[in-house]
Amino acid sequence: MENLFSPANHLLIFTALHFAFGRTVSMVYAILYHLPLPYYIPLALGYDLAQIPLYGFILERSPEKFPFWWARKRVERMQMRMQEKGFLRLISSMGKFGIILISALPIKGFGILSGSLFSFLIGQKRFEGTLLLMVGSLLGIAIVFGLTTGVLQIISLF
Repeated sequence: MENLFSPANHLLIFTALHFAFGRTVSMVYAILYHLPLPYYIPLALGYDLAQIPLYGFILERSPEKFPFWWARKRVERMQMRMQEKGFLRLISSMGKFGIILISALPIKGFGILSGSLFSFLIGQKRFEGTLLLMVGSLLGIAIVFGLTTGVLQIISLF
């Protein structure tokens, strides 16, 4: 068990958590195990940045290519939710700030994929959409850091 959490394996575990469960889980892991945040915060941002062109590629080709049918269904589902649900309707009315919010909030169903999808739906240009998503990613890291350290301090009181 000691070898699993050796410093050499933290990078591998962090990477696996980030791509399997998202930025929130990977950053909580980094904070809980006292990993050097000046190293892991840029790494999380880099991982999020690496996902954006991939999602853009998939979304742009979803109507025409068979393997990307799941992306088309997700686009249709998000369009319906944006019209029906109050919270998503509110966020979708915010435009560019909505992209930042969707990519920042550490809530299930939010993050870089949902932010990329929303950016695609409102017709945001690639460069500006990427900048907005990265601002959201940085803000999301700050939110997770604040929440996690706050909870740890409250727990340490008991």
